[in-house]
Formats: sequence, C-alpha cells, structure tokens
Amino acid sequence: MKHIFFGLFLLCLSQPLFSQTISGTVVTRDGTSLINRTEPLPGATVHWLKTYSGTVADSHGRFELRKTPADGNLLVVRFLGWISDTIEVRPNDNNIRIVLVQDPNLTIEGVEIVERQRGHFIDQLNPQRMDVITIVGLCQLACCNLAESFENSATVDVSFADAITGARQIQMLGLTGLHTQLMFENMPFFRGLSAPFGMLYVPGSYMQAIQISKGTASVINGFEGLAGQINLEYRSPQTADPLFINLFYDSHHQLEANVIQNNQINDRLGITVFAHYSQFQQEKDHIGHCPSDPDHHGDGFMDKPKSRQFNMATRFSYVTPTRTSITTAMFVFDDRVGGQMGFRPGVNNDTHWGFTNRTNRGQIFTRNGFRLTETSSIGTQLSATYMDLRTLYGPRSYDATEFNLYANIIYDNTLSDGHNLNLGASFQHNDIRENFGGDILRMDTVWATLDNRRKTENIPGIFGQYTFANDRFTVVAGLRYDFNTLYEHHMVTPRLHGRLSVSEHGTLRGSFGRAFRSPIPVAENMNLLASSRIFNIGEEMGLEDAWNFGLNYHHIFAIDEERTISVALGAYRTVFNNQLLVNVDRNHQEAHFYMSRDRSFSNNAQLEIRTDILPNSNWILTLAGRYNDSRQTIDGELRQSPFVAPWKFLMVNNLTNNLNTWQFDVTTQFHGSVRLPDNTHGLWEERSSPFPILHAQITRRFRNLDIYAGSENILNSLQSNPIINPGNPFGPNFDASIIYGSLMERKFYIGIRWTPFGRN
Repeated sequence: MKHIFFGLFLLCLSQPLFSQTISGTVVTRDGTSLINRTEPLPGATVHWLKTYSGTVADSHGRFELRKTPADGNLLVVRFLGWISDTIEVRPNDNNIRIVLVQDPNLTIEGVEIVERQRGHFIDQLNPQRMDVITIVGLCQLACCNLAESFENSATVDVSFADAITGARQIQMLGLTGLHTQLMFENMPFFRGLSAPFGMLYVPGSYMQAIQISKGTASVINGFEGLAGQINLEYRSPQTADPLFINLFYDSHHQLEANVIQNNQINDRLGITVFAHYSQFQQEKDHIGHCPSDPDHHGDGFMDKPKSRQFNMATRFSYVTPTRTSITTAMFVFDDRVGGQMGFRPGVNNDTHWGFTNRTNRGQIFTRNGFRLTETSSIGTQLSATYMDLRTLYGPRSYDATEFNLYANIIYDNTLSDGHNLNLGASFQHNDIRENFGGDILRMDTVWATLDNRRKTENIPGIFGQYTFANDRFTVVAGLRYDFNTLYEHHMVTPRLHGRLSVSEHGTLRGSFGRAFRSPIPVAENMNLLASSRIFNIGEEMGLEDAWNFGLNYHHIFAIDEERTISVALGAYRTVFNNQLLVNVDRNHQEAHFYMSRDRSFSNNAQLEIRTDILPNSNWILTLAGRYNDSRQTIDGELRQSPFVAPWKFLMVNNLTNNLNTWQFDVTTQFHGSVRLPDNTHGLWEERSSPFPILHAQITRRFRNLDIYAGSENILNSLQSNPIINPGNPFGPNFDASIIYGSLMERKFYIGIRWTPFGRN
C-alpha cells in the first residue's frame, strides 16, 4: 500500500490540470465618442452554453473561466440593457475581447441581480449555495487582510481570539473556523499551526475574489469542511494590471504597502509578483482599567501588539489549448511583540508579562493538467507547506514546526449530454512537532516535558462523484474513502448537493454530507495561552465526526422595470458523532480537552435581502439577519456553546454615482449577547452585552487612481475590560481570552490604489 501511494504521488507530480483557462474582457462601444472608444462592462455574466459553469466580469470588465471538454465551445455573455451574445471559442483563444451592443428596449432578465450586485452576489449557477465577494466588494472597505474581508458578510463572523496577540478567528453556522475549509484556489490553505494567525497572512490586495459556500463541499476537495468552505482566488497573470500599488495609513499609525507586478510574456506564459509590507510600532493603552490603580487610563497592557510583516508571492501561469500549468509560491515573515506596557523581549521577562510571536511560513502550490480526449481530461493539485513558529506567553513558551504535503489527482469524463463523472485519489502528510516551556500542559495529572509531543499522520484516499444537469435540475452525488494512519480510522464520506429551478427566478438548493477533522488541541487554541489556565489533555484523542444538512431558497422579484429585490433564506443543522470539546467551564484556571460522543449540535438560519433603493440609481441596500442555536453537552449538561452569538443583524449601503467616479459604503452590524464560560469567583459576567459596529468609506476614482478614506468602529464600541486581573498577570486568575466584543478603537484611514501603466 505504501508503494502504491508513493507511485501515485509521483504520478501527481507529472500530470497537468484537467481544465483550460479562458480569459478575456467584456466591453461596449461608447456611441458618444468620436474616436469609437470602448468602455468595460463590470458585472457582465459569462458562462458556457447549456451548463452551470460561469463567472462574472470584475470592475474592469475582465473575467477568467475554466473550460473542460464537457463545457463545449460556445460562450454566452449577458449584461442588463445590452444585447446578449454567444460566441465560439477556438482552441487558441486564451485572451478574448467581447463587445456587446446596447439595447435600450431590453426587458429585465434574471441576470439583472448579478449586474446590480457586482460587489457581492449569490452564484446562480452553482448547485451549492455560494456567496461571491468580488474584487469590487473587497474595495468597499479597507480590507487590509483576509480577516477584514468579511465585514459585509452575514455568513462569516470574525472576532478577536484574545486581548493581547491580535489574532482573529471566524465562525460559520455557529461553529469555530476550525470546521471551515480555508482553500487557495480549491487546495487546502490554512490549517494546523496557521489556524490562529492565518487570517492575517493574506493581504486584501492580493485577492481577486472570495467564494463562501455553506455546508459540506464536493468530495473532490477532501473529507474536511463541516461548516463550509472559503475559497480564495489571487490575481492572475491573465487579468492583473501591469502594475498595481496600494498604500494605506490609519490614525493608529498602521502602515501598509502592496505592490503587484504582472508580466504577460506571451499569449501562453505569464508571471505575477506580489509584495506586501506592514508595520505597527506604537505602544497604546486606552482599553480597560486596572482596579489596583483606578486613576490610570487603561489596564497596563498594549491594546494591540507591535508588528512587522513581510509577505511575498510569485505565480507562473502557462496556458496552451490543451495544457495548463499554474504554480504559486508564497513566503510570510511575521513578528509580533505585545503584553504589558514597557515589555522588552529578553530584557524584563521576569517583571513584565510579555507576548512574542515570530513566524516563518513557506508554501508552494501547483496545478497541472491536460486534455485526454474531447470528453475526458486529467489533472493534479499539489502543495507543500513548512512553518516555524516561536511564541512566548508570559512565563510560558510554545514553539512548533509543521510540514504538510497534499496531492490530489482528478479524472474527468463527460459520459453523455448532462452526465459527468469524476474519479480520483488524494494523499495528505502532516507532521507537527511541539515544544512547551513552563507549566502549560498536563496529561493524566503528569506534567508534560519539553519536546515530548509529535503528531505525524498519513491520509490516503479515493473518491468518485457523479453529476447530472439539465436546464432546471442539477444533482451532484459523491463518495470518498480515506484512512488515517495515526488513529487507524476508516473515514467514509458521502455527500449530496441538489439544485432545482422552481420558477424562472426562484432556485431551491439542498445538501447533506459527512465530514471528519483531525484536531491539534494546543496549536488550534493558542488564545488560551494568553491566560493562566493549565491545559489538561485526555488520553483518548481522535477524529471529529459530524453530519451537516442544509436547505435554502433564493428568489428574485421585479419591483419595476429597472429594480429588483433578492431574497435568500437558508437553514442548516450540524450533528456531531464525535467532537473535541474544549471545556473552559469546569474551572476558570484550567482548560480541559477531551473527545466526547455526548449530544452536540448547531442549528443555523439566515435571511438576506438585497435590493435597489431608487430608480435610475446605483444604490444597493443589503439587510440580513442570522440565528444560531449551538449546544454542547458539558459535564453531563446540554448547554449553549460559549462565545457563540445567537443573533446577528447586518445592514450594508453601497452607493455609486452614474459615472462610477464616487462610491459611498456604509456597514452596520449588531451582535447579540453570548454566554461566557463559568467562573466561581465572579471575575466576569455570565453573559456579554450586545453591541453595534459601524464602518464607512468614501472612494474617489480617477482614470488610473482610486483614493479612499474611511473610518472603522465609528461608534467606538469596545469591550470595556477584556483582560481579567491585569494587575497580577503572573497570578492564577489572569485571563485575556474572555473576548466577545471589539478590541479596536475608532480609527480613521486613507489610502490609494494606483495603476500607473493603466488598467488591463
């Protein structure tokens, strides 16, 4: 078996991706111009005839679309108010230009919602419920990194993990981000050691789009992803501007710079280089208070750690009519220093509680493939990751290294019209070594010693997926089998997705599936190291195992001849068969980790409405409400999960003038109360207080330059005392992990997005 999978791995190295990438631009001719000038059509829809494979043009009219033999060669292009066109794509057409002709008498079609929601829309063609944040949506807020890219999303919640490190964590469907697959162009991205700080390692300027799907995803993408999947797409050589520069500065003295250089060497080869630098070197203490010194403003701890980050990436794209190769290499260096005011690493560690984190992380992805026949193709995905993490939390240290290897080979065959089959195999290798300094870890009442924990696992797997699609109905049925060598566990993962067009403008979707996850207790819960809690880890570790069921409906109503209203309603239920419980209720000085087969579930319901406000205007209003009922059996009692807000409300206003030279964006959030962990000494309340968050931004666009300015947390809504017992951080009651609200003071910012050589 070992030699079989090793041979399969070598095969993966030699095979290319199963699809061709088609890119192009959708434009229209400006009839008022004497020089017959063309203008881009942002939001135009592009899809293969009689398929559900499509995309949407970005703010510059550019698009990129994968093509398999099953898609045929006829491309349909639509835009509200323009005559739709169907063009033939020839084998050598890799960068095409499509000109649409305006038709003022064109009636409203279902495609209108895409044009109106070019910043954030629901993918109408996908059998899964998928929300897409385009590059336009990413520019509606500062979006300095991935953690700040979900402020306009009701599906994804982002919060601070603790009050010291600046780490962020997400929630979907009432579950922690550990149950959501974070993917880079459909390959696993952040996991393991990257879980606490990975959201900060993706600069917002790097991204072309974000796709958010709820529930279990396709079996092609693996056995994980219980709550959903977040897939990131970086700017590509086919669509990126020749040179892009983004500069950002805020009132807290945070500085960021991003440069993206794109070289399209010829019609086949393209190279894009990404560079990012950010720094924050101020010691500020405005949040909280210290009971031992009531006259002092602040709690004696830095509100935000000092930080420096270098982030580099390079991607190579080689595309021919029958062969595609896309390789991306990334490197991140991140250095953070926080803790008590005046802390100096290596100088006053004994007198000041300090935090340090130095991370070096390298990763490489490659997708290669070729066409076998007119109806079949084969492709591979391969990634390798190495990460070195060195951290200090007061008197404790936690150092770890990680090496991860992922390989996936996929065979695609169109059996007949509307019938498609995918077969493949995958392999994962995970190796994590952990070193502990200080009293952190206790196992069965015995203190762990240094260099005593190593987790190594190999996970080979095979999968198959069948797709049936016609004009009204799509069903995707998949099954995969994986074997985890560490736990000697057989994982059988069935998944089913369905899409039904119940009317011309109404779509019903349903899904169910099973997912597994291999947890890493300390690495995935490093926020608890920002406390005096002792980690108690039980003997029986294992795989998390759960089922997810989902149903949602999306309908587009016509208000009048120019305006529509989009209504999306969905409900999901997750039921655990086996779950890693992080019990912080038993004792406020301890954290207990153990596998539980007791009752545990999470129910989620969400309503989202998006509409045009006024006729002949580009004012889009989004209203959303979400309810979570997440419960765990904790020490024999079924209780509400801590830190999960039952209610969240969202209102987003996006207004653009008719010339697209001014844009105004206002985001309002309201977060409900959460249950906080038990504590016998009354160190904090049983429940948090609800709170609002308000952001606003204004953008002025010129030919090759965008100037944007805004404010985040305008209402200055802050958690009043995020650190428990800050006057005695080396004592047994110190805790900076009881976080439920915002830790970012009101700030103002300004920035530019500049393409000095013009836009593609």
